[in-house]
Amino acid sequence: MMWRRMHRSAGAGLALRATLLVTLALMPLGIIAVWQADRIFQDDRERAEVALLAVTERAAARERLIIERAIGAAAATGNTAVSLLSEPSRCSSILENFQRRSPLYSFVGLVLPDGSVPCRSAVTTVAERASADELGRTGLMEQQKLGLYATRDAANPAQSLLVVATPVFSGEVYTGHMTLQIPHANLKPSADDLAGEGPLGLIVFNNKGEVLTSEQQLEDAQAILPADTDLAVLARTEPYTFQARSGLGVTRTYAVLPMVPGAAYAIGTWSSDTGLLQAETPYWRTIVLAGLMWLASLLVVFLIMQVLVIDGVQSLRNQFRDFLKTRKVPTGPVRGRGELFDLETDFRDMAGTILREEAELEGAVREKNVLLKEVHHRVKNNLQLINSIINMILRGGHSDQTKTVVRRLQDRVMAMASVHQSIYEAQSMENIDAAETVREIVRQAVNIGLPRGSNVVVDTDLAPVVLHPDQAMPLSLLVSEAVTNALKYVGGDAPCIQVILSGTDRDTETGKRRATLSVINTVADETDDSDGTGLGSNLVRAFASQLDGKLESSQTDGVYTLTITFEIPDTELVDEKSVTIAV
Repeated sequence: MMWRRMHRSAGAGLALRATLLVTLALMPLGIIAVWQADRIFQDDRERAEVALLAVTERAAARERLIIERAIGAAAATGNTAVSLLSEPSRCSSILENFQRRSPLYSFVGLVLPDGSVPCRSAVTTVAERASADELGRTGLMEQQKLGLYATRDAANPAQSLLVVATPVFSGEVYTGHMTLQIPHANLKPSADDLAGEGPLGLIVFNNKGEVLTSEQQLEDAQAILPADTDLAVLARTEPYTFQARSGLGVTRTYAVLPMVPGAAYAIGTWSSDTGLLQAETPYWRTIVLAGLMWLASLLVVFLIMQVLVIDGVQSLRNQFRDFLKTRKVPTGPVRGRGELFDLETDFRDMAGTILREEAELEGAVREKNVLLKEVHHRVKNNLQLINSIINMILRGGHSDQTKTVVRRLQDRVMAMASVHQSIYEAQSMENIDAAETVREIVRQAVNIGLPRGSNVVVDTDLAPVVLHPDQAMPLSLLVSEAVTNALKYVGGDAPCIQVILSGTDRDTETGKRRATLSVINTVADETDDSDGTGLGSNLVRAFASQLDGKLESSQTDGVYTLTITFEIPDTELVDEKSVTIAV
């Protein structure tokens, strides 16, 4: 029923199935058209991205050339400075001549690991400190590798510098870093020389995400960069493009390419509607055309199905549902046409036949249940009659041993009577609440087996376990024997008997539901007389075998425990009940 309701709620009617079939028939053509359009669009997009990267590379050509030349010059002068490190004056003179011939650089100096600058182009404390302090900050000396960084003076932006630091070695021993300082004023943006469309902004940054050069003021450059993005994560070995929102909240396209792998990268900012990114192929037209063809096909199929089939089928379906809910034969005119007319007429005839046969079956079942309950009621009465006869025998008996044997027989008879009473009083004769049966057997055993004024406390904790009738009889007899045995041997300073019935766990191997019955009593000593070879013990084992259960017994610290675990029907349980009997 649940699956049927889900099926209906999903609208899986005849019209939907016909729509799905048409969709499946047209799907290969639509997929091919969309796939081809997507391939063309992707090709156009890739060509546009390549063009965007090419223009960005041309825009950064001047910066790339300056940085590459500076790296080469630093390597060459570094080798010279190392060879003349023992002659600081001569070394400084050579670097000063080099700096004079290369006005692009404002300072050239060799920074040793201790921060000193013995070989330099000019005695400029600010430049020396900028080289030494920044090298320590960037960690280039510890890593002994090439690096680029920028130094800026907020009070005097014209004094900001781009520093190229190249490690120099004497043989294989690290000597220091040769630094070349390039004033940002000497870096003329090559993007200004581009003919045609160019980037909105071009920024060069290092592998740590620090801005090295920018065509705009640093504050303006930060505004056009990707918002909330660390430039260090954009440093990659291959050029690529991506879209993101800028610091101004506008969606921009960014082109990133390596200038000096591992050291310097360029990022160009482009408007998302730049002509370089406009695909020539009208991709949306293919999608719209395929969608219109699909809608037209569905409309034709729907109209045909609605006129010829769906009206009649819906009428028949409603009659089925009304019959399922009200169990009444549909009335009124037959709306179906052709074969549907015959189908609806046959359904009405069949519905009438079903109602008549159901009435006959319900009467037969009701009569059978009444007879079966009457049988169980009579059996229960006969067992009670037998119990009365046994009482008469007990009153006339003189031997204590005979009375004990007869009383045990009386307990077994009353246990069977309790089962038949449970079946008689149950709403369903197929399922019996074992908790009620066990509770009644314990009550009878306590009333018979304990004298008035006894200080023995009898507790029951019984979960509502559902059993079949063929399980209820051996379980009842087993409970009777076990409780009688517990009453016989109960003892100790605080005599107590517990009867526990639970049925919540499942067998890990078979997956079937299991129930556990435990009868626990205190004993006067450590002697386990209850596990003897008498009739009671044999009966307990026999009843456990009939239940296909596992019987276990143990005695520890003056407490004797008898436990049986057996399988029960996989039926939902009702709320648990717990009763305490104090005698």
